[in-house]
Amino acid sequence: MSDQPPEWARNIEKVAVEAAREFGAAVERAGRAIGRAVDQAGRTARAQAAMAAAYQADLEALEKVLRALPPEQVREISAAAAVVAATADQVLAQTPKDPD
Repeated sequence: MSDQPPEWARNIEKVAVEAAREFGAAVERAGRAIGRAVDQAGRTARAQAAMAAAYQADLEALEKVLRALPPEQVREISAAAAVVAATADQVLAQTPKDPD
């Protein structure tokens, strides 16, 4: 008898090791994806907080929210606000006036 395990046992071990590596890599990818999703949710929540303050005309709160953001996100919010303003103006221009 040999001290070596049979070939089928060595094959099972190789498959198990490879499966463990693949599973670990999949878990790492999923963790990175979850991290990106959480980051995006946070960015969205901060942008919504800015929009809520603007909608309520709470300029002090709006400034506070914007100052807490990274400059890149403030630029994104500014660009989005310009799109909202332009689109709202276009919709209003196409909306029939209320007879007074």
